[in-house]
Amino acid sequence: MASPKASKEDQVQTLFTKLAPLIKGQQHKKAIKTLDSILKLQPADEDAIKCKVAVLLEGSLFQEALDYISSTKNNSFQFEQAYAMYRLNKLQDALDILAGNLPDTPGKALLEAQLHHRQGNYSAAIATYNKLVQQYKVKTAEVGTNIVAAYVSGGRAHEVLPVMDALALSASDGFEIAFNQACADVAVGKLEAAEQQLLLAQRLGRETLYEDDLPEEEVEAELAPVTSQLAHVASMLGRSDEATASYQDLLTKHQAEENVLAVVQNNVLAIQSSTQSHQKRFAAEALKKFESLMDHEAAGQLSPGVESRLSSQQKQALHLNHALLLLLSGKAEACQEKLTQLKRRYPNSADTALLEASLHIKGGDLAAAEGVLGGLQGDSPHTALRAVLMRAQMAVTSGKHQQAISILDGISDEEVRHKPAVLATQLALQEQQQDLAGAIKRSQEGLQWWQGSMTADKGQKAAAQTWLLQQLVHLQLKAGTTASQIQHCLYIYQS
Repeated sequence: MASPKASKEDQVQTLFTKLAPLIKGQQHKKAIKTLDSILKLQPADEDAIKCKVAVLLEGSLFQEALDYISSTKNNSFQFEQAYAMYRLNKLQDALDILAGNLPDTPGKALLEAQLHHRQGNYSAAIATYNKLVQQYKVKTAEVGTNIVAAYVSGGRAHEVLPVMDALALSASDGFEIAFNQACADVAVGKLEAAEQQLLLAQRLGRETLYEDDLPEEEVEAELAPVTSQLAHVASMLGRSDEATASYQDLLTKHQAEENVLAVVQNNVLAIQSSTQSHQKRFAAEALKKFESLMDHEAAGQLSPGVESRLSSQQKQALHLNHALLLLLSGKAEACQEKLTQLKRRYPNSADTALLEASLHIKGGDLAAAEGVLGGLQGDSPHTALRAVLMRAQMAVTSGKHQQAISILDGISDEEVRHKPAVLATQLALQEQQQDLAGAIKRSQEGLQWWQGSMTADKGQKAAAQTWLLQQLVHLQLKAGTTASQIQHCLYIYQS
């Protein structure tokens, strides 16, 4: 007759044999139940304890994993504890654990880089990814994709191509890399190139995912970020109807994760806001839709499914647009409260400063708005452009049209000075003031700059020159220039 001890060992062995196919088949709940049976027989079985932690994590039961790790009183699960916290969006807690006595490993470096990225600390993320590549010689497609994403999110999109060359990465290596390279192209204004990369990402993604035997709905859900970015590029290229139709298709089918749908909804509202004549009524209606993205139990927070999955840049954009909708809806007090939250979260944000200036303008305090905008003059070209246009708009609103022209004409950064938005505003003001000679001269300056530009995207360059030639002809006709003189002028510029 077998001893009780032997009987217990046999039971444990039988249960372990039963466990293997459950884990392989990803039947996590049944696997956990089997492990609990093993641990009831042998509470100190190290293999069963390690296996249960792993199964809880693989089953995305992250809070349960943390609770179980805590109950074991075992310090050997610090990495798993940090990973569970990362997945629960407890980012700083996870980093604090990694900063403890954990040995340096590639896995630790990868998790640390992902945590820095999620926190918006892109410089630290890039440094840690570089350590992973240089010290541990890890050059997987996943790491390459994450490095490119960190450069784009960190405002260093112009460095992406050299980085990809150094890592021997190509957009054709996978749809994730093609997608991130497209995002870099969007960030530096290469919209046509971005569109081609996104179409490549879409094709590669479908090929890869169909090979994995995923159904059509899951393939489309996986590629929803690519579809959304294609719509965004279409919008930036002036194809608003196409972009809106694509966004609405994503929203109707609900074939994307909550964070992607949040970005899509935000972009739809951005397009619609630029085409609505009754902005206050539109903003009030849009605000109701936007409220569905907010956490109603935690003031000023996005809903948990959105908050935990978006990058810091995406979350900031959503919060800013929420504030703008409050402003456009005439809810100045709620907008001021939101602005206070934004200044606390993003103290050095130019977007927050521009919102503050808009709120001052709405309240009639132009001096306060001018003070805020004046502090943005040395910022990035994009921010400086928005600040200058806002200052010019303030001057126009106050009836000081010549002052508005002087503000635009006094821009020192040549790239900002010749942006289509700046040129269009200045030419319209000069024409309104009957300064046709000045407007013609400004059109000619703009044409010469765009013809000589070495940094502009080919499509943008052609569009700007075509528009400026049309403006020049219009202004010269209005000034009484003869047809032969205009034809001669056009010949010179087209040559």
